[in-house]
Amino acid sequence: MQIGIIGVKFTGKTTLFNVITGAGLPTGQGGVDPHLAVGKVPDPRLTKLTEMFNPKREIHTSVEWVDIPGFQVGVGAAGAREATRFLEHGRKVDAMAQVIRCFDGGFGTPDAMGELENLSMELALADLQIIENRLEKLTKEKERMGKVANPLEPPMFKRFHEHLESGGGLRDLELNPDEEKMASGYAFLTAKPLIVVFNMEEGNDAPADVMNAARKAGAEIVSLCATMEEELAELDPDEAREFLDDLGIEEPAMNLMIRASYSALSLQSFFTVGPDECRAWPVRKGSLAPTAAGVIHSDLQRGFIRAEVTAYDDLMEAGSMSAAKAANKVRLEGKAYEVQDGDILEIRFSV
Repeated sequence: MQIGIIGVKFTGKTTLFNVITGAGLPTGQGGVDPHLAVGKVPDPRLTKLTEMFNPKREIHTSVEWVDIPGFQVGVGAAGAREATRFLEHGRKVDAMAQVIRCFDGGFGTPDAMGELENLSMELALADLQIIENRLEKLTKEKERMGKVANPLEPPMFKRFHEHLESGGGLRDLELNPDEEKMASGYAFLTAKPLIVVFNMEEGNDAPADVMNAARKAGAEIVSLCATMEEELAELDPDEAREFLDDLGIEEPAMNLMIRASYSALSLQSFFTVGPDECRAWPVRKGSLAPTAAGVIHSDLQRGFIRAEVTAYDDLMEAGSMSAAKAANKVRLEGKAYEVQDGDILEIRFSV
């Protein structure tokens, strides 16, 4: 799972990247190559399971964060090259987190709405170019062959074109399985899940009109002060907690970003437990048990028989796995079982 941190220059993207990943990159220096680092997904449930089972290892699920170089809008050929590089990198990630500057910081009065609209326009234009090229090829194919190989393609791409022309993003559209399959290879930018991160002055609120516009675009919303979070990351946990309490902040930026990312990607966590390790695994909401088994290992999905399932809350209430079994809180589920957030799974399989 890769989340691309995107935006125009001087919004605090790299500062946020450092806060989330601990990468320690220098800020304000630009560059042409993206930076990648892995951030651990904090989950207090996994900590509780580790306390209960005392395994050799505790393994959190992780997210790969990509700091994609920013660009400036409307600055000639150099800006066009920056935008092209940005779009190329953006197509490779699973979701995008746009950082919007809501502070002065010596860069002038912030224009949050302008940043949101300009980037949205860049993404839409890039997708429109791909769609128009494909429609042109389909037209030539029909002229040459008398028909197109896949008659479902022209109406789908025309619908995509009309929707983008009207100001929408492709993430707004509901696609049937055939359309999803046809569209998947194009890595459309406006179809990717979006998180909008308002990088604030400490103590300020994000502009309500821009927040509403971001929500209308289907984005998850996060508001934070990256420079304050950078200072917070340098403190030990007790001092950091006291600092957060003094400021009236419930949780650090990393937690906010992780939760927004999981929500944007429709992810949830399930767990495996035992003497060797307690581990969290990500799986899409609505996934069936064999799919979750495949996240652990392809052999488990291929040879899936049943899953032994215990809900996290039931296990905590029982106090141990043996007590949960005695209370009939452990059940066997088949291939049609839809995995729930917090499930503890033991896969039975044969290969």
